[in-house]
Order: sequence, then structure tokens, then C-alpha cells
Amino acid sequence: MSLRDDAARIQALFGEVRDLPATARHRRLAELGADTAAIAQVEALLAADDETSAIGAGSEEAGSEWSAGDLLGAWRLLGEIGRGGMGVVHLAERADGHFEQRAAIKLMRGIPDAQTFVHFARERQILATLQHPGIARLLDGGATPGHQPYLVMEHVEGEPIDAYCRRLGLGLAARLRLFQKVCEAVQFAHRRFVVHCDLKPSNVLVREDGTPVLLDFGIARALDKTAGAGDRAAAAWITPRYASPEQLRGETVTTASDVFSLGLILFELLAGRSARLDADDHTITLLGRAAVRPSDLAAAMPWRQRLRGDLDAIVQHATASEPVKRYASVDALAADIDRHLALRPVHARGDDRAYRAARFARRHWIALSVAALACVFTGVSMWRIAAERDRALVAERESAIQAGTANEVSAFLVSVFNVSNPRVATTRGLSARDVLDQGATRIGTELDDQPRVKAKLLEVLGTAYRHIGEPARASDLLRQAAALYQSPDVDDPLAAASVLSQLAVVLGNLRMPGGEAERIAHEVLRLRERHALPGSAEMGDAYNTLGVVAEGEDRLDDAEGFLLKALAIRRTLPAGPGNSIGSTLHNLGLVARARDDHAGAERWFGEALVIKRAQSGERSADTQSTLESYAIEVGKNGDRPRAIALLRENLAMAVELYGPSGRDVGDAHNELGSLLHDDGRFNDAAGEYRAALDVANAQPESVEQAALFPLNNLASAYEDMGDYAAAEPLFRDSLERRRKLRGDEDMSVLRAEYNLARVLTRAGKLADARPLIDRLAKGYAVRMGPTHSNAAKAILLEAEWLTRSGRPDDAARVFATLLPSKDPALLARTHAIASRIALAQGRGGDAIREAEASVESARKAYGEQHPLTAEYRLAEAAVQARLGEAAQARDIAAGIAERIEASFAPSSPQRADLQALLASPGVARR
Repeated sequence: MSLRDDAARIQALFGEVRDLPATARHRRLAELGADTAAIAQVEALLAADDETSAIGAGSEEAGSEWSAGDLLGAWRLLGEIGRGGMGVVHLAERADGHFEQRAAIKLMRGIPDAQTFVHFARERQILATLQHPGIARLLDGGATPGHQPYLVMEHVEGEPIDAYCRRLGLGLAARLRLFQKVCEAVQFAHRRFVVHCDLKPSNVLVREDGTPVLLDFGIARALDKTAGAGDRAAAAWITPRYASPEQLRGETVTTASDVFSLGLILFELLAGRSARLDADDHTITLLGRAAVRPSDLAAAMPWRQRLRGDLDAIVQHATASEPVKRYASVDALAADIDRHLALRPVHARGDDRAYRAARFARRHWIALSVAALACVFTGVSMWRIAAERDRALVAERESAIQAGTANEVSAFLVSVFNVSNPRVATTRGLSARDVLDQGATRIGTELDDQPRVKAKLLEVLGTAYRHIGEPARASDLLRQAAALYQSPDVDDPLAAASVLSQLAVVLGNLRMPGGEAERIAHEVLRLRERHALPGSAEMGDAYNTLGVVAEGEDRLDDAEGFLLKALAIRRTLPAGPGNSIGSTLHNLGLVARARDDHAGAERWFGEALVIKRAQSGERSADTQSTLESYAIEVGKNGDRPRAIALLRENLAMAVELYGPSGRDVGDAHNELGSLLHDDGRFNDAAGEYRAALDVANAQPESVEQAALFPLNNLASAYEDMGDYAAAEPLFRDSLERRRKLRGDEDMSVLRAEYNLARVLTRAGKLADARPLIDRLAKGYAVRMGPTHSNAAKAILLEAEWLTRSGRPDDAARVFATLLPSKDPALLARTHAIASRIALAQGRGGDAIREAEASVESARKAYGEQHPLTAEYRLAEAAVQARLGEAAQARDIAAGIAERIEASFAPSSPQRADLQALLASPGVARR
């Protein structure tokens, strides 16, 4: 029988039984001579004909008498959130007052008898053991007063996997990685002998962070005996559109059934359409016979050609009609996808030697490309060698390029040089840096007769040097590329704008003085306004570049305005790798951070992280940079344990991506140290800063720039430990490096001068500190405005200097210019200095009140157990002692002695003050 005849017969059978009662359909199909395969197909068509219920749905909607406010055990219903073949789903909250929790309550169809309810309870216990982050937990269960079974499930906020992929415009690789996570959760349950039985996109929700969570795991199995006699069978609880043939036939369900359903979900993610569009669609049957491929039906997907071969075979293998022909396990399915992503032969393709050779060539393209590059540079024509091997083509190379093949040669060479770009390469090549340096040298002396090719290669080299942390080399090559693109021989203004955009970002990140980065960024905008379309990706990039440069120059209002323009454009563009919306969101996070708006920064970085994970994958350079920034803001907003865990993950990812001496690894050490520092773990922080300095010292061409932040932070750690002698030379070194790189007027230089002035003041070197303080008072007020936290810090430092210099009245006048702040850390210092001034002026009561207020603010800023809180408590004890309250002072000192001794250097003034207080008689340590 032909495929067309078979389809006509199935359609005829469907028409015969469509209007019969559900219980009579199977018997009538048997009377008509239908075999089990035909019956399964007809029953699938019947289910597709009425999607609102399962096969042979009961006559009464389950749970229709339950509404918001009703109580079920410990749970209060909040409202219906869905209904389907199994019954009705309500959102609920705990009503017993023990703790706050929300859940999804599923009120099931059918009323079980006593025996089947025992089965239901036993299966419920099995499901409750599935503890996995990718599986929604079963929390509770039971029966209503009317004996209707219900289950209490974890409420998952997310969207179905197919809708999630569409909304974010996920690429092919990102969809495959997401599907692998689903497979991991399913396999976890299979190892515990639990089969899902009803896998479909609506039962796989993806959270905003990109984590897929499976719903309704094993519920069909738990319910397959809960229906009373004469009611629906186990098949009634499944979704026919995604059910395996053996499920539709009512046969025993195994893990192979879940493999089949996963295969259909994978088909939909790859083809961008359902495997069954309507009752006349036989795609699932054809897949089971390997008579149709996903690539045949994915016309609307940009990766259609990439499905041919591996992915077509994987889907067909997973959805084979006979269970024995499918993958033996979900692990095997996921492993084949992993092989495809790694360019290794997939098992679904069999043991074809030519195919395996092709896979080998794809995996080792780097070595082949390097060899090809050497041939190009020595004059051997390689661009047509795959099609012809006639040596006569060597002589034709130059004429062929002049005849219009420059783009092909350029694309080939670009693919080779991108080996050295960690944002493109998937592995760190054994000689990638050698190829990069050799290419840079040769391009300087060769290819003068091919200016377009030379310009493209200079651009790629500049990009690669930029991403391996050599901005000086990068900027030089990018300048050369831009000049060539703008030369009469090439005359490509949009290509020039693209290169200049990169150059502006490189110079902006270096914070080079003179305004060159801003001038270049405006030139980019001018070129694109003239040659690009309004609202295009090029215009979005132009505004993004202006925002990056303005943020680097601390022009935060300008930066935000430019970036919001970029964001508005990029939100209108199609989602996908070509849309850098994640970068703009990241940059807006940097602006919020610079304004001390850490809640806003966390939101921007969090949104950027979701998009970058979806577009670039979990472990990529783009994802790593935003994960680091997001973790920093999580810490700034108070969740330090989670932030530290994220930064440790970030450090491991950086080592994996760049190697232990990569510059980004130094940044990762530095940021982890900063958070440990904030957490009061000064010694641990110093260790991370020293590791960051070790990485910086391994970058001979950029050590000055790479060492700036860890050098300053290590000095701050020593300062916070009270080791001013160790901190001072490090602060001086940091200041000199910044002056050398950025000039006297750069904001980073002002911040370094502030740090040095602060430690000199605390160390009693008041004469050395004064000139720095004078510069700060003017610099911060002019550059940042009187309301910025840095302006407040400059005022507080001058007031502290005047107090220590024996001029409390002058200190009080300076202190009076301070504007109110809501920052608890700044308030703690403000109250502490106010206490010093009041004590020096003989206002003892005010001194005590201000000291107590400083401790209270420190508790809010750092927490009760933080060493800086202990330091403020120590200052409070010193005030009490000065005012004659010796017993109270000793009591405070005894309570904080352990924290002070554990956190501060033996030579620190804090340890000396503590010992002086503890030396008084009658003090007992606690």
C-alpha cells in the first residue's frame, strides 16, 4: 500500500468513529479490521481533533466547584491558572501560618476507589523523592472531602520551552544546550525508575535565568489506576500529540516512551513548528518510518541547512516507531547531541567512514587553516584547491583576486586569524598566539596590492589583540584598518565606522586623556548617519559606543542617554547573535553602578545575563563578563554568600576560557577579593589581590594597566587591617601608575589621591596628606557635584584631618557643609567623625550619641559580626573611657576582642587601643 493510500485509509477510519462514544471507538475500529498501528494513528487524530481534553474525556470538569479562598488541607486556593486533560490547576498558598509558600494544586479527574487510592498514595511517595533542580517538586497530596485526588506541586514561574526559544530568538546551539538540560532532568528520574509519561513543551517551563524545569513528572503513572471501573484508562492521562505509539496502543510504558516524546520536542525546537499541525498532518508517523526529516520542514528557520545530517538523524532515531530502534536511554540521546556540538560522529549516523573523516576535518580545522595560511603567504593559491588541484591555478591567483575574489580570500584568512580570538575560538590553540603575531608582522609588509583584504585582516587582528588584553597593539592595528577602509582604493565608510567604533571603546576603556575616544565616537555617529539606515544595527552600535565612552569619562547623564537610544533601537531588531542588546544592558548596569544605584545595576546586569546565556551559551566570554558584574551587584545589595559563590564560579569559568594567566582571570581574582574584602575577610581578600597581581605581572606589555585595580585594592586591604605602613607604598605606586597612564586630571587619579591622603591622615602623616586633600576638595566638587558620595568623602576626610590636627572648630565648619546621605557605610563614618569633633570640643553627650549612631549605621552597612562594625564599637568604647565610663568601655572592649584580634594586624592602632582598654583591671574576655 502506498503512503497516500495508507493516509486515505486512516482518514476513512477516523470518519467512521469520530462521532461514537469514547468507550465504543476501539471496538468499532477492531470490527473494521484496523491493526494496532492503525488504531494508534486514528486515536491520535481523535485527540488532535479535540485538544481541550484527553482521549475519552469524562463528562464533568474536575475541580469546577472549587474557587479562590477555599481551603484544601494546609493550602488556600488563590485562583485557577490552567486546566486540561488531567483536571484543573489552581495557584495556592500555605494557610497554616508555619511559613510562606506558594504552590500549584492539581485537582484530578475521576473518583478512585479505596484500592486505587492506595496505589495513588504509593506512587505519590515515589514522586516526592525526585529532588532535582530541573524537576518541579511534589510537595503534598491527598483527596478532597468528595474523594477527588489532588497533588500539590512546586509553583514554577516560567514559560514553555518552545515559547521561550521564540521570544529570545535562541540560536541552534543554544536550543540544543537547553534541550540537553531537559534530558539531564529526565535521565535523573529514569535512574530512580520513574517515567514521566507526558513530556511536551508545556510541561517544560524555562525560568528567566534560563533553567528548564519539568512539570507533572510521573503523574500519569501515579494516576493510571486511580480511575474507577469503566472510567478512562492510563492513556486518558497522556497528551496524544506527544505520546509514543506504544502509549497510544495502551501497552506498557518504558523509558523509551520518554525518549520518543523528547524526540518530538527536539523536532519542534529545531524545525520551529509542531510535529502535528492538524488532523491531516502525518509528520509523526513519517518520522517514525524515517520517511521525513526535520530539515524538510524547517523552511522558516535560518539554520535549516545545518539540520541536514546529524540533527535529522538524531530526531529520526529518537522518534522511531518501534521502541527497540530508539536510543537506549535519554543519556544516549543527550550524548549524541553533545557529539554533534563537538563536531564528533554521532551514533545515529552509523559507522560511515567518509562521514567520520569529514567530522575529523571539521574538528581539526585550526591546524588545517594554519597550514593553508602558510601556503597563502608563500604564494600558493589555496582558495580553489578543494575544487581543482591543477598547479596552473597558482599562476592565476593574482588575476583571480583582481577579478573579484578578494572577499573569498579575506573570509578564508579571517577564519584563520579568529583562532586567536577567545570570543570566537572554542579552544585555546596550541600556537594561536604565534599565528597572530606572525600574521601581524607579515601584514605589515605584504598585501599592499590588496588593500581591502589587508584592511579586513588588520581589523581582525586588532579585535583579537583587544580581547587578549593588549589594547595598545589593538588600537594601532585598528587605526591602520580604519585608514585603509577610508582610503580611495577601498572607500568603505561603513566598514571604517565599524573599526572606529571598536577603537573608541578600546581608548574609552583605557580612559585616555585628551578626549580622543569621544571624538572618534562622534565620527562613528557621523559616518553612520550619512551611510546607514535610521534604526539600523549600525545606528544602535554608534549610540552604544558613545555611551561607553561617556561612562568612561564619568559623564553619566550623557552615557545613560546614549545607551537608552541604543537600547531602543536594538529592542526593535530581530533577536539573535547579531543583536548586541545584552552589551547595551550591561553598559547601562555600569552607569547605574557608577551612580551607586546598585539595585538598578543588578537589574540591568541580570537582564543582560539572561540574554547572553541564551545567545552565547553558559560558558562564553560574553556571559563570563556579565556574570562577574552581576555577582558584584548581588554582593553590593546584601547577599554576599550568593555573590561569593557566583564569583568563584566566575573565576573557574575565566580560567577555563583564558587559561590561568589570562588577564580576565586576574580581574576575576580581583573581584572575588573585593567581595571577600566587603565581607570582612581581609586576609582572604589580600590573597586574591596578590593572585591578581601575579596575573598582571605575567602581562609584560600591559602590566601597568592590569595591575592598577588589584594594587589599589591590596593597599586598601592592608589599610582596613590597620597596617598603614604596608598600605602606604602600595597606594603611592598605584597613584604614580595612574598619573603615568591617564594624566593628573583623570577621575581615577583623584580616587588614588583620596586613598593615599586617607591612609596618610590615619597614619598621622598630616603634612604629607594636606596637599592631596586640597586637590580633592576642588576636584571632586567640580567633577562630580556636591551630592555625589565622593564629594562627601572628601569633606569627611578634610574634617578628620582638621580634627587630628587639633583644629576641631575648623573641622566643625567644614563638616557643616556636608549634605545628608542615605548610604549606611557613609553614615557610619559621618557619625564617627562627628563624635571625634564633639569630643575634641568638650561636648561629651554629643560625642557618645554620635558614636552610638556610627555603630548602628555600621551594623546596617556591614552586619553585627563584621570587623569594621567592631572597629566602630572600639571607637565607641574609647569615647566612653575618655568620659570616665571605664566599666562600660571595658565591657564593650571585651565583647569585641576576638574579632579585633582576628581581623587587624598586630601593629595596628586598633589592636593597640584594644589592649589599652583590656589592660584596665576587672575585664573578662567573652
